[in-house]
Amino acid sequence: MPKFCHTLGSSSSEDANMANLTNGLCCPTLAFLAALTSLHSGAQSDLNNDEEQAQATTEAPSFSARLVEEVVITGSRLRRDTFSSVSPLQIITTELSKEAGIIDPAEILQGSTASTGQQIDLTFQGFVLDNGPAASTVNLRGLGASRNLILINGRRVSPSGVEGAPAAPNLNLLPRSLVARYDILLDGASSVYGSDAIAGVVNAVLKKDFAGLELEIYSNHPEQKGGADSTIYGSWGVNTDRGLFGIGVEYAGTKKASLGNRSWTSGCETHMEVDENGRLRTEGQYFSSLGYDPLGNCRLGSLGARTFIPGLPVGSIYYTPGYSNGGWGNFSESGDPFTGLAADGNGDGRGDVDLRQYDLNGKPSQLNADLFPKSTRFNIMAFGEYTIAGEANLTPYFEANYAFLEVAANSGEGQLFPEVPALNPFNLCNPNQSQGVDCGLAMGAYLDNPSIAANIAAVYGLTPAQFRDFGIVNLYPGALGPVPTVPIVSVSGDRNLVEVEQSQVRLVAGIRGDIPSLSFGQLNDWRFDTYLSFSHSNGKSDRYGVREDRLNHALGYNSSSSTPCSNDLSNSLTSDVSSGCVPVNMYANSLYPLGRVTGDFATLAEREYLFDTRHFDTDYEQIIFSIYASGNVLNLPAGGAALGVGFEARRDEIKSKPDAVAADGLFWGFFADKGAYGTRDVTEWFAELELPLLVNKPFFTELNLNISARFTDDEYYGNNTTEAIKLGWRPAESLLIRGTWGTAFRAPNLRELFLSGSTGFLNVSDPCYLPEEALNNLTGEYIPENDQRDPLVLANCRATGVDPTKANNGGFNTFSVEAEAGGSLDLDPEESESWTFGFAYEQNFTNKFKLSFGLTYYEIDITNTVIEPSTGFIVRDCYTDEAGDGSSAFCNRITRDLTSPENPQITFMDLGFINRDQEIARGVDYNMSFNDQFNWGAPIDVSLNLNATRLIERSTQFTSPSGTVDYEEYAGEWGFPEWQVQGALRFKWDRWTLTWETRFLDGVKQDAEAVDEFDSIAGGSDTCLGPPADVLCRDYAEADNYFRHSTSLFYKADTFILGVGIRNVFNKQPPRVDGSEVISFSNTPIGFGYDLQGRTFFVDAVYLLGET
Repeated sequence: MPKFCHTLGSSSSEDANMANLTNGLCCPTLAFLAALTSLHSGAQSDLNNDEEQAQATTEAPSFSARLVEEVVITGSRLRRDTFSSVSPLQIITTELSKEAGIIDPAEILQGSTASTGQQIDLTFQGFVLDNGPAASTVNLRGLGASRNLILINGRRVSPSGVEGAPAAPNLNLLPRSLVARYDILLDGASSVYGSDAIAGVVNAVLKKDFAGLELEIYSNHPEQKGGADSTIYGSWGVNTDRGLFGIGVEYAGTKKASLGNRSWTSGCETHMEVDENGRLRTEGQYFSSLGYDPLGNCRLGSLGARTFIPGLPVGSIYYTPGYSNGGWGNFSESGDPFTGLAADGNGDGRGDVDLRQYDLNGKPSQLNADLFPKSTRFNIMAFGEYTIAGEANLTPYFEANYAFLEVAANSGEGQLFPEVPALNPFNLCNPNQSQGVDCGLAMGAYLDNPSIAANIAAVYGLTPAQFRDFGIVNLYPGALGPVPTVPIVSVSGDRNLVEVEQSQVRLVAGIRGDIPSLSFGQLNDWRFDTYLSFSHSNGKSDRYGVREDRLNHALGYNSSSSTPCSNDLSNSLTSDVSSGCVPVNMYANSLYPLGRVTGDFATLAEREYLFDTRHFDTDYEQIIFSIYASGNVLNLPAGGAALGVGFEARRDEIKSKPDAVAADGLFWGFFADKGAYGTRDVTEWFAELELPLLVNKPFFTELNLNISARFTDDEYYGNNTTEAIKLGWRPAESLLIRGTWGTAFRAPNLRELFLSGSTGFLNVSDPCYLPEEALNNLTGEYIPENDQRDPLVLANCRATGVDPTKANNGGFNTFSVEAEAGGSLDLDPEESESWTFGFAYEQNFTNKFKLSFGLTYYEIDITNTVIEPSTGFIVRDCYTDEAGDGSSAFCNRITRDLTSPENPQITFMDLGFINRDQEIARGVDYNMSFNDQFNWGAPIDVSLNLNATRLIERSTQFTSPSGTVDYEEYAGEWGFPEWQVQGALRFKWDRWTLTWETRFLDGVKQDAEAVDEFDSIAGGSDTCLGPPADVLCRDYAEADNYFRHSTSLFYKADTFILGVGIRNVFNKQPPRVDGSEVISFSNTPIGFGYDLQGRTFFVDAVYLLGET
């Protein structure tokens, strides 16, 4: 009995189930195989043998990310000498991708034409991501990263990340130069590779065929500052007749590139609107039309250095040192609440507040935020195998990988706006403190300001005093005494800095060999491969910011008299809140720096008390036992029928542990994340049969049928089967016609099952509140005839307890709402069907040149898709439901405080996972390859490769319980260009290789339903005044066709390789869009395939010593 079976049997109690499973199944099976191979055995890997795979071809060579060589992955576990797979496949070699200036695994895979939808990479700082900060994933066919399966050397890679519950492997942990190629299978492959392989499979094949010493330095240097990236790689290996051993090490470092380091993100974010004549406009007209100082091309963003006074008609009052247009000391009203015009208290004809001085948009603190964060990566790989002499050649083998990633990211400071209690000794509106005022009387002083009163009279015909004295309306609040206030500031280093460390250990130990005992009758050539793999990833994150509980204590929330740091209310406080407390002055001048906006607390003691670390520690462990055997079972007239059978047992476990700051959401205004804890066991049996039906017959040079099936037993979802049928027909040697059909299965992953609850604050637009156009500016009364809301919306509002004619927030109907996402054991598994049909043709009518081309139609239909509904989706489905009675299931996910009919705010939204009815992706893949040799003074090999994808449909459909169908089509929209094309022209002579590579992305537009109507500044536009003096405008969120070109020149000698090149030769800039419509930084969309680095120079130097 193999020793490791006993080892499994003696596992710890928490692994008892898995131990019993593997002991009960693997040990008897191995004993049986040991008996079969008692005559000695030798092996040849049927899944991961690079030399054998290199003989297989599928379609015409294609191009992806750079040049794409002949596809060698077949989507099959069966061995074959030569066979053209019928599955849609691509291969990307790292050697050729480096010639195009690409070495990062995420960038290589996300650049494939099969990758659509938004691609998550390291530019996504400050976002709440499924895999946490510092994550990069690949999204094949636009179906989401959780529907791809990532393999290394044909074996699963476990999810990795930090915070929450990571659900997909982090591509930033994959090695760079240690990878030989990426094989991409692009149809549903669950029957061959197991659960999750719905959209496709990516197999990173590590280098294995080297011997001797190899050293490499690869470096990218952008023309603009920052973002330089260098990789240092070394490997050593030895090959003998019976074995091999190799080890490789690489280090990669990327320097920070801030938003200010790129010309397309270095300025402030602007409006991007298009007028009726097709001209783009960027300069806002709205505020300047009201008398404010012009904002230029900068749109108004997050404003700081101000304070808000609840209960008064003023909006925010802004810090104006030495002056006030009311009675607020060093603060002034910016916009008159009654006329809507800029407040001009000194009568100079200009607004008293220059809003640009208070805007974070374009300020140094924002421009110093990372476009590309600083990162460090380290990878080490070792592998070996040795074949024991004998008739059947038993071959033990091992693989060991260690990966480490460190990222330090700055997402830019945001706002901090706590409520200061009325009696706080530093409160601006506490007249009982030396610097405080009665803000009711201060408002009266504002109304009595001669210039303010004159401006109001110019609009309404009466001054505020006359309105009061004539008994029309009294705008004077009178003395209010102490009232709470909400200072709105930005604090340096608050919640914007995160440090992440991730590591992953992956160990594989196995044995393969021949089974000569199964050579009888028509059985022959049987072999087996069994292995045990262990993978453990760990992620740690540390973020720094202001603790809300400490800030509340320092402001006096635990005191009946609002005395800072006092707890006479005997509230329960943790020791790190009660000890070390110092009073915090939220009105200190240091928090209100004009122009710079981002300030700091008045004293170091305040900062040291308020700031803390939010720490997360996430572990993901995966154990897999696999055994597989294959061989010929039947001799048919057309050849031998091959059969493969196997068994696999897998355990996944996640322990995502937050500290109290993260779990309880103790940072001010930052989401709570309770992590995840859970384990799942899966066992699977699978089989594959290859039948050569016809060969060398008229119109049937070859006809092959491949059938595969898998039985899955999931701990939570019971039994499920998947199957696939593939047919390949060659009517002539040069033409392959192929078709596939298959089903796939994806049980909810550990994130969807066990996420304990992640909360955050999201902006929600509430349709039940009165719109601004339906309110009287002076009195605030409702004007029914101006209410243009859909009667269906009003009916659903009433049915859910809200009177839409009374809910009034002055027309400002977007609120910050707490939302929570969490896992559920009530979800159904996803199921899918996929079809592909196409051909590959290779001309054989002349030997003068080589030409091949092909196409493949694909369609993937998924039912019961698991999604996290957005706040917008929930609100829209609830309040536009055609039943009009509030019966939408999503209305139950909205919680309101219905205490006040005038203010029935949404207080909480449930964003937990649900099953959506259907998702569809379909399109056509095209490829072409041309090769010829010309004699231009010397023989020159010329090759041209093209790879293209035409997206026909990428849709989602959800049917509500009331029968309302929500159908969304994304083809042609952002992330889903209808066409993606990649091509390469290559000239090779002697030892020189010159390459020109081009990538094309089709133009994209917004969802038609989301396109704004043309309007003026009186409505939804920001840059057009409207008739009669001007035209109308709307937000612009389109991108024209995009081309990016790269070139390189390489010299390859016997002992060294030297290459230089330029990526993005013409410095093609990314498109510019309105940031309110598309996820972007400074009008630059991110995650959609556009080059954000700009023109980049790269060099590659390789030294070879020994046979390679």
